[in-house]
Formats: sequence, C-alpha cells, structure tokens
Amino acid sequence: MSVVGSKTRIANPFYRCAGPNCGIVKGSTDHWWLIWTSFAEFNKPVLYLCPWDEEIANREGTLHVCGELCAQRLQSQYMGNVLENRLRPSGE
Repeated sequence: MSVVGSKTRIANPFYRCAGPNCGIVKGSTDHWWLIWTSFAEFNKPVLYLCPWDEEIANREGTLHVCGELCAQRLQSQYMGNVLENRLRPSGE
C-alpha cells in the first residue's frame, strides 16, 4: 500500500492461474474464470464456476483460472477428491 498526497492507494493485485502446472499471470484483457467450493449451503460438497468478477476474485478460497483446460483439470481433481473421500472407510 502506498500513500499519494492524502489518498491511500492499494497496490494492484496480480492473479496467477491455479490450474495444475500452469501458474501464468493474468493480463488486463484476459477472459479468466473463477472456481470455489462450498459445503454449507447443501450440506454436500459443491463446486462453483463463474466468469471473472473482481469482487469474487478477491474472496478467500477463490481459485483463479486462465481458461477451459485449467478449469477442467481443477474440476477433475475436485471430483476425484470427493469420490476418494466417499470411498474411504470412516475409521481412517
């Protein structure tokens, strides 16, 4: 954060793709997506996907995704984790 005159300015955040083995940095005109998970609303694991929104992008737990391929990879990981946890005996 820097102070210019009497105004406080927050440094521009940069976003890095959360896709497996990706990590590219978001540019100003990129058409990115956002992914997050929740359990609370339905008492079941739910995966959310939406087009880029600056407010949602800054929420804790939101993953930034550069495109369809990285979104698909994260969805696949999510689905695998959910299935693995369902199949795991409760004593582990």
